[in-house]
Amino acid sequence: MAAGVTRSPTPKLLRWRAQSPPDGEDGPPEHGDGPPPSNARVYDYLLGGKDNYAADRELAEWALRRCPVLQRVVQANRGFLDDAAARLAEDAGLRQFVDIGCGLPRPCGSGIGDVVRRVDPSCRIVYVDNDPLVLVHARALLAVDDGTAAVEGDVRDPAALLGAPGLRNVIDVSEPVGVLLGGVLDTVSDEDDPAGVVRALAAALAPGSHIVITHTERTPELEPIAGLPQNPDLPFWPRDEEAINEIVASLEMTGPYPIRLPSPSVPRAADPLPLFACIGRVPG
Repeated sequence: MAAGVTRSPTPKLLRWRAQSPPDGEDGPPEHGDGPPPSNARVYDYLLGGKDNYAADRELAEWALRRCPVLQRVVQANRGFLDDAAARLAEDAGLRQFVDIGCGLPRPCGSGIGDVVRRVDPSCRIVYVDNDPLVLVHARALLAVDDGTAAVEGDVRDPAALLGAPGLRNVIDVSEPVGVLLGGVLDTVSDEDDPAGVVRALAAALAPGSHIVITHTERTPELEPIAGLPQNPDLPFWPRDEEAINEIVASLEMTGPYPIRLPSPSVPRAADPLPLFACIGRVPG
């Protein structure tokens, strides 16, 4: 199985992690005249990427000062998704994948498509996101042949997402599919029913399909940023174990649940992180 691909923190990020929140700094920084921060670009920055703006970097710095574990959570999440995709291609024999909330492309050779195509070059992959910048990059760098596509979609509307012509041109939903929901459901509010999202996805997929889920757990480590008023442009809802159990209840777990991260393939593996992970099978 291909090992998960992660990137070590830059020295500058390590310095930020060691800082304490400045006296009197309560809320997140206000952005100036440039583009406001986005989840995808903040995530890219925390992985050491370069496709981010000043507002994204400032918000990431602010969050890391309050919640140093955040960067390890992001790294462990990325490594698990890569490992899970490879496992589904190798062990479950899946040859079609939908990466929902795919985020900005990573360096060549380290994306989900690269991972599964090392198992079988015939694998088909659709990348889904609702961030315009992500889609521009994905269409330029990831949707490179007839077996790949990048489409706009919102996980809160599973029927429209799976019914999009761009997705159906590549993915046959009457055959088993591997769906990746990495760090996506903790951007879905309770009002938008994340458990219902998973049920709807499972109902629309063929038996033998699998859904990979990661979700942050609300713990004291994450409370400094989880307990703030929600920014509608940067939603973040870590949940407790009971709530996460309800979200994944419609799936049949294919192994231990929950999978506690980090795994040995993730640098700086130490105490378990506030991150649930699972690979669930669609019942048939």
